[in-house]
Amino acid sequence: MRNICGALLMTSTSFGLLSCNKELDKLRPHNVIFEEKQFDTPAGYSKAVLGIYSLISTGSEASIGVGYTDMQIFLSEAKGNTIRANDAQINRNTDAFDYINSSNRDLSYTYAYWRSSYNALLHINKVLAHVKEGESNPVILQAKAESLFLRAYIYFNLVRLYGKPFYQGKGNALGVMLVVNDEFAPGLAPKRASVAEVYEQVMADLRNAIPLFKQKKTSSYASSMAAEALLSRVALYRGGTFSSPDKDANQLAFEHADKVIRQGDFQLVGGDAFKSYYDTDNLKNTEDIFAINGEFMNGIIANFLKMPAQINYSGGLYRPSPYFLSLLEAKDARRAFYVENVTPGFPEDHLACNKYNIGYASLYSRSPYRYLRLGEMYLNRAEALVKLGRDTEALADVNRIRRRAGLDEIQNLAGEALFKEIMKQRKIELAFEGHASYDEFRNGLSMERNYDSGKSSAMTVLPTDTKILMKIPDEEMANNPNLEQNP
Repeated sequence: MRNICGALLMTSTSFGLLSCNKELDKLRPHNVIFEEKQFDTPAGYSKAVLGIYSLISTGSEASIGVGYTDMQIFLSEAKGNTIRANDAQINRNTDAFDYINSSNRDLSYTYAYWRSSYNALLHINKVLAHVKEGESNPVILQAKAESLFLRAYIYFNLVRLYGKPFYQGKGNALGVMLVVNDEFAPGLAPKRASVAEVYEQVMADLRNAIPLFKQKKTSSYASSMAAEALLSRVALYRGGTFSSPDKDANQLAFEHADKVIRQGDFQLVGGDAFKSYYDTDNLKNTEDIFAINGEFMNGIIANFLKMPAQINYSGGLYRPSPYFLSLLEAKDARRAFYVENVTPGFPEDHLACNKYNIGYASLYSRSPYRYLRLGEMYLNRAEALVKLGRDTEALADVNRIRRRAGLDEIQNLAGEALFKEIMKQRKIELAFEGHASYDEFRNGLSMERNYDSGKSSAMTVLPTDTKILMKIPDEEMANNPNLEQNP
């Protein structure tokens, strides 16, 4: 990225912040006028931030037909063992599933995901740059808080894909570029910051955002509790393995999850409402903390996971794996999230994930992406507690999740056995929601598939294997001589 403008096309989806041109300085007077008009009222800030939510749902590379949220879900799930691929083609999906990690824009999702991420970051930084020191207007402060949260959200997701798990060298490995201001100039070519530096930026943004939230909005928007919840997850990712935990990080993960749980704004959905949880949007339940609203997009992830009703459409080539289905007990209420649905030619894989099917009529659905919800907070708190040696409290949390699922409570479980139960419940509870593979690798565990898929045989991927890292797109490497490619 020798020239950020040349590498990152600024879309007009949210607002025309900049025009990409090698002679950016010549366009500056026009941009200044436009920016002053955009940010001359508090409402202008609100509209600018609303546009950023659109960017983190659809992305800026719509030509590939897959949205930013779709990629984010799929890039996690495809690298895990909860999913089986019946796709035998060479395409972007199998590139991720087979751990090929091509850097070519036509063979993988890396170009579209990287570019969409930094495009949204440039918009965010522009909003933040216009907030004056000592600003007191609550509408502008709300916009600043949401922008800080969204920047943390993007960087955390980026570093999970392109950087090694934190426990490996305590974050000393290469992460991603940190661009945290709106100062652009020809020849700007940032280096990759370390994983630890990216994590510190993420946590600083979330902490700075929390006191600035001034409005009570729905779960489709960032909030102070969403920031607390994300801090819990980020700290957990820094928490080390069960055999070598980081006490301070796990204490933070516990405290932030505990605050969200005790604060009381959110309640676990139970009974029949839980079985139909994914049939309702995030505005109609008490569990969702932060969700990407499906009204911003036409998500295609449902098409990956389930055969559409219209037989003339293809789809449904990524199904719950036999390993995952073996984890579900007969009376587990979460079985309701997997329904009969046969893709022609694959009668054996007759169950499909039904978590993204609101308004799913052909290729697309309007389902939200539930990025943070209370169920995860109980499991975050449980994992942090077991790593802190507080087994009784950890067991109480995991039993809370088991009871909600209609399962019997477990008695007298402690230590590593309890940790394994927590990991099992995370796998079942959070399946197909963007946690697969990350939970293994951040804990120093291997991702093991004991089943064949498409053209792929069973495989074991170690957390230290370099192929867990996505490659930086070729275009970025060509334009920025300071970037170092992943192995």
